[in-house]
Amino acid sequence: MGSITKLVVSAVIVCLALTFLPGLPPHGTFTAHSVAPPMPLEGPLAPNTRLDGAEHLFEGEIKGPESFAVLGGALYTGVHGGHVVKILPDRIVPVAKFGKDCYGFWEEEKCGRPLGLKSGKDGFLYVVDAYYGVYKLNTTTGKSTLLVSKRVAVDGRKPQLPNSVDVASDGTLYWTDSSSDYLLQDGVYTLLTDGTGRLFQYNPKTNSSKVLIDKLQFANGVILSQEEDFVLVAETGRSRVHRYHLKGPKKGQRDIFLDGLPGLPDNLKPNGHGGFLVPLVASRDVNNSVLSQALGPYPLLRKFSARLLALLDLVFHKINHVFPNYFAQRALHWVGHFESIVPLTPSRVIVLDVNSSGQITGSLHCQDGTLTGISDIEVYNGYYYLGSPFNSYIGRVRIQ
Repeated sequence: MGSITKLVVSAVIVCLALTFLPGLPPHGTFTAHSVAPPMPLEGPLAPNTRLDGAEHLFEGEIKGPESFAVLGGALYTGVHGGHVVKILPDRIVPVAKFGKDCYGFWEEEKCGRPLGLKSGKDGFLYVVDAYYGVYKLNTTTGKSTLLVSKRVAVDGRKPQLPNSVDVASDGTLYWTDSSSDYLLQDGVYTLLTDGTGRLFQYNPKTNSSKVLIDKLQFANGVILSQEEDFVLVAETGRSRVHRYHLKGPKKGQRDIFLDGLPGLPDNLKPNGHGGFLVPLVASRDVNNSVLSQALGPYPLLRKFSARLLALLDLVFHKINHVFPNYFAQRALHWVGHFESIVPLTPSRVIVLDVNSSGQITGSLHCQDGTLTGISDIEVYNGYYYLGSPFNSYIGRVRIQ
């Protein structure tokens, strides 16, 4: 047998072992699924230049301003390293940190990672930390109260990746857990395995949560309608948005609000007209698909890919265990993290403008490359402020 043949046979054996040997990580399930094809970029989705020429605020001073909230006339965001910060015209002011002191942002599980933020009518800022839970924060004193702990199971499963939150006028919270299997630093696994994301309703009187929607492929942004008669949740991995009815004849029922989006929906924001703004953190079209979605109908390929990543993760874990060092720790953070797949996604930036009936009425595009990976949009003082889990700046575009 020639050397090339031996090499091919060995590679096949390794691939088969990775795919079929029982008990290997990651320990999710893999079944076939598909997503709706992306809508064409025409009509209200036709490309435009409304987000071109974006300013880069605090470039190099900030990393990963994932989402924004306005409270008391001030703008807040959460960043890598675990801090919730206040954005002033000339500086960034740390307000609170739920995690522990850490050496660098790659120690994400220790640092904490604030994701979704929402200002309440009670004057508090509600913050979701992916590693610690859901908090109510007094931005004046910096004191916080833990409302939802990751240590407390809901319907027998502990949340692993708390993500987003909205708060009703009566104080009821609606929050998402992107996965009950994986941490944020292992986010790629949530797209390769079957979805375990959930939408919850939190009752402040009983200090308990109940599940409204289960088995979402990375449950993400959440928002109440203007009348609070329904709540929306973005299912990032399937490029769609679900609706759960809170009032009326359909109370307790769910349906699909948006489907076939030309990208991956992230945070959801009001558009000021009773509808919603939906940023797409990564784009897709008929010529450029998202890899995890393309692999959806092929569970064995997804299992092989996930196990290959897990094996690589294990190698760096062992190296760091025997000889703790900066490079192994950075590699551990990068392997399986969403940052590792950013180069594989098209750089087009789109924010959808959607009415309360689920019709896309317009869109905002950036075509000059001044923005990438946009996960959130906030209308503030005559500007669009644009956040991203990856960027080292805050994007800003004047509203025209």
